[in-house]
Amino acid sequence: MEKILHINSKEFELIRYPETNDNALRAWSNAELLALDYVKDYEGRKIHLFNDRFGVWNCALHDRQTETVWTYASQKKAINRNLERNNLATDIQFKTTLDNLEAVDVALIKIPKSLELFELFLNQIVQGSHAGTEVICGFMTKYFSSAYLKIAEQYFESVSQTKAWKKARLLILKEPISDIQKEFINTITWNDHVLKQYYGVFSSDKIDIGTQFLLKHLEVANHEINVLDVASGNGIISHEVLLQNEKANVTLVDDFNLAIESSKLNLPGTKSKFICTDTIEGVEENNYDLILSNPPFHFEHENNIEVTLRLFQKIKICLKKEGRFVMVANIHLNYKTHLEKLFSKVLVKGKNAKFVVYECYC
Repeated sequence: MEKILHINSKEFELIRYPETNDNALRAWSNAELLALDYVKDYEGRKIHLFNDRFGVWNCALHDRQTETVWTYASQKKAINRNLERNNLATDIQFKTTLDNLEAVDVALIKIPKSLELFELFLNQIVQGSHAGTEVICGFMTKYFSSAYLKIAEQYFESVSQTKAWKKARLLILKEPISDIQKEFINTITWNDHVLKQYYGVFSSDKIDIGTQFLLKHLEVANHEINVLDVASGNGIISHEVLLQNEKANVTLVDDFNLAIESSKLNLPGTKSKFICTDTIEGVEENNYDLILSNPPFHFEHENNIEVTLRLFQKIKICLKKEGRFVMVANIHLNYKTHLEKLFSKVLVKGKNAKFVVYECYC
């Protein structure tokens, strides 16, 4: 795995977090390097960083005035770990996509897979923009979509593209359109209940079919009081738990901060606890009667089950001895083999052509 990056006469050691055994993956892309080259002479201008997933921009621009808009707890960890690895200060100015930005001079965006999240980034920039604001959006050409241009043109009068370099390209956005009024929340109806979620959260305008399959097979027992919802998304699974058992207390965990903020919209009150984390840290061990999950295996444009397999190990630690773990997964992932190494009993609670629901006991 390539770990050493030479750029602007400097050397950085950059490692992905969460760690991976895939030697073909590295902690930066050519799109990010192309964006860095574009702003190399932008001295004296504050740069806002969006979707700096592993910290290459924070490291390379550590001597500039920057502010980082974070979306994932694992992203914050990756940035801080790579800064520490290179003996750089970790006193970063962090903001979320729901915060107000002031006087955005320059913004760097690595265009995310989610077009909704890309639009949310652009809207946030425009709200804090001035006439001279410039946005540099990097992407790998194999992921290009004409929707990039359509979205950008809603927020900027000037939208242009650079030439490709090592299969990467930039969109350059200038002349922000400042009179946009839009609510960046989707409304979803599920079994006569209305749920809301912010742009960019998984399965934007409906409950995804995997979660639907899990809910179809979900039966919460009266004694299952302490419930943990891992990779909780907009909170629909916990919402169903509370409908089935009014005595339950739910803890929702998700790596994506907008997922956590969405679940707060759907689960007000004192019976819910919300934690934005990628590793179930801050969650009590040997505490839960029931743990539920529809774990992700897509991370941006990558498919990777390594993170999920690590989650299984931590889930077992959080489960009471007599508790149970129920999850849904795509049938082709063959999680059963991995689960049987951790749990004494693994049952198939439901199965169709696409999904399987597992029920696991310690």
